[in-house]
Amino acid sequence: MALLRDALNDFTINWRNDLTPAWRTALAGASPNPTAVGGALTYDDLQPIYPSRRDKPLTGAPIDAHVFRAFDGIAPEDVRCVWIGQDPYPALSRATGRAFEQGDIDVWGLPAASVANSLRALLRMMVAARTGDPAVLKMSWTAFVRHVATPAVALESPRALFDRLQQTQGVLFLNAGLTITRYKSGGAPEQTRGHIPFWRPVVGQILRSVATRQSGQVVFLCLGAMAQKLLASESVRLAATQAGTWDARAGDVALPHPVAPGFMSGPNPFEAVNAKLVAFGSAPIAW
Repeated sequence: MALLRDALNDFTINWRNDLTPAWRTALAGASPNPTAVGGALTYDDLQPIYPSRRDKPLTGAPIDAHVFRAFDGIAPEDVRCVWIGQDPYPALSRATGRAFEQGDIDVWGLPAASVANSLRALLRMMVAARTGDPAVLKMSWTAFVRHVATPAVALESPRALFDRLQQTQGVLFLNAGLTITRYKSGGAPEQTRGHIPFWRPVVGQILRSVATRQSGQVVFLCLGAMAQKLLASESVRLAATQAGTWDARAGDVALPHPVAPGFMSGPNPFEAVNAKLVAFGSAPIAW
């Protein structure tokens, strides 16, 4: 049985070829770190690394899914919100390469059990921010999907929503670990001591480069302890403070995870992101 660090090292051969020139420049000097992967962690071909590389699609994966899908159609200078997740969804059919996007659904009008708990909560918050109507937060899922199909809301299909937010609104859907193999609730060793530390130099460089840009505004949406710790461990605030951009053109919104008790009764994360952007002199995101 192969070691996970070796499998990840092989997986990322010529990884920069999957990025646009602008993102290759933004990531100059950063590379995944195989030595950070636990030496006893193993890899089994029956549990492939996914999302796959761009030119090596996996059977059963969503269309266009690949490890750097979050960077397609958006340039580093256009990023206005970095929405931070932890891992790809722990199912090949769901993981697209964009945090929080569920690739095995084409419409919202499905039973609640077919849509991830976190995504259902976030959608309610997003529609409340879009319409200014907090009543949607208390709707049943069945009532909610009927409501978002009305002309007054006109919520796009799942893929169209993520495409629009990424390509026209500057939202970067970034996971701390860009790939996954074995999953366990609370974090399997392959996640916490494998994929996430392997990708940390790349993810950290992305966060710091966006935070320290000399033009534009950005808000880091950190839902849950993991995202908040990532911002701290990668010295994003420190780098931006030294660059003179923190609290001037860069900042964060730190709130509980969408499945945490009290999330739905707390501040709306999308309204909070927009408030920060407006305070920085930027237009709000059309959620």
